[in-house]
Amino acid sequence: MIQWITDSQEKRKYIIDWWPAIAKWPEGKIQAHLPEIVAVPETVLEAQEAIKYAFDHHLAVVPFGGASGVLGGIVPEKPSLTIDMQKITGIVDFDEKNLLITVNAGLFGRELEDYLNERGYTTGHYPQSIDLATVGGLVATKSAGTFSSKYGNIEDMVQCLEVILPNGELYTNHNIPRSATGPHIPNLFIGSEGTLGLITKVTLKVRKIPERTEFRGIEFNSLQEAIQVARDFYLRDIVPAVIRIYNADEAQNLYNKIKRQSDKVLMIVGIVGAETVVPELLKQVLLTAEKRDGVDIGSEIGTRWEEHRYNADWLKEGNSEDTIIADAIEISANWRELAKIFEVVSGKLEGKVAKLWAHCSHFYPSGGNIYFIVFAEGKDREDTLNQFNEIWSIIMENVLAEGGSTAHHHGIGRQRLPWFKQEIGDSYDILKEIKTALDPEKVFNPGLLDL
Repeated sequence: MIQWITDSQEKRKYIIDWWPAIAKWPEGKIQAHLPEIVAVPETVLEAQEAIKYAFDHHLAVVPFGGASGVLGGIVPEKPSLTIDMQKITGIVDFDEKNLLITVNAGLFGRELEDYLNERGYTTGHYPQSIDLATVGGLVATKSAGTFSSKYGNIEDMVQCLEVILPNGELYTNHNIPRSATGPHIPNLFIGSEGTLGLITKVTLKVRKIPERTEFRGIEFNSLQEAIQVARDFYLRDIVPAVIRIYNADEAQNLYNKIKRQSDKVLMIVGIVGAETVVPELLKQVLLTAEKRDGVDIGSEIGTRWEEHRYNADWLKEGNSEDTIIADAIEISANWRELAKIFEVVSGKLEGKVAKLWAHCSHFYPSGGNIYFIVFAEGKDREDTLNQFNEIWSIIMENVLAEGGSTAHHHGIGRQRLPWFKQEIGDSYDILKEIKTALDPEKVFNPGLLDL
């Protein structure tokens, strides 16, 4: 039976995620953005009924998973019905023969991993939000995990989706590993942020838990040199599962954990695989780093990173008062532009931030990402929020000017909307046509993706 929530205080939690900006909103603005009503269905059929209710009452539909987003993607733009997916949960089928698992979209990432780990398997998808995000939310926001160099990102793991379309009908694709029968329609919903339908079921590829895992810390004289080494890994076909590069300021957090005094840039590498393969791969990784003056500082710092990799205390502490604000703003670029973007943006932020951390955490044959972790202070809530938005503008505009992407894996939400159309260019007109075809009344999460 559907639970309906109309109480103002209860509805409040359905627009509050980890978006730093909303913590600085005045209460009146928060109340003005509350959904008209929240539906908590327990089955897909009930979710369809909730969507019909929204159509009948001229309400928008806003999907709600675990509220782990950092960009305000669950904040309604107009009178809406929010659908809480957390009770549509559980494992539907574990197909060990075909290395596939099908789950309901409200299942949390940690619950999925625990189920698989107990049976000797893993998805290989370890985002920092694993304890907080639902599987449907991970798909809808195009999530990336810390072991992406080995296992890929969420779009590489999804094999089949079930989605409630805006007309209330269920869509699912043929559950096969690959097909050349035209464009792959499920890709429309990966990263769609609830604008094209409601994801209800997901089939993911799984792997055996690797026989061996090794972590290592390597020091470099500059972030640019470390990025070159990451590129060298691809050139030599010796890519670790984890490659993380920290600027000297952020690296201090890890150096402190092993009581090491250093002002160097830090690279953490993680290697997983067969018992006989991992030691040789590690040897080649260290030799490659040494050619660019990388210094092996042992396994402890990498092991400590793994132990604390889901910790986001800095985000809580950095947003704990009205006059301080902190955020992690991730972008991506090709090799040629990556280091330059770091230099340009870091320079432009001088005097605009109280503190700047930065790290690269995801790499590809053609490039990688950068997280700019910013801390700012203001006179009051309004001033702090103004400074926050100015910092965002500096990063977004300079990334676009240098040929990068304004978003690597957090998505668009509300915070990135001003730069969305500029980045995707001609693709926007195509996306708009798709939206019109699937959702002519523009009911699903209106405003997101500028739709």
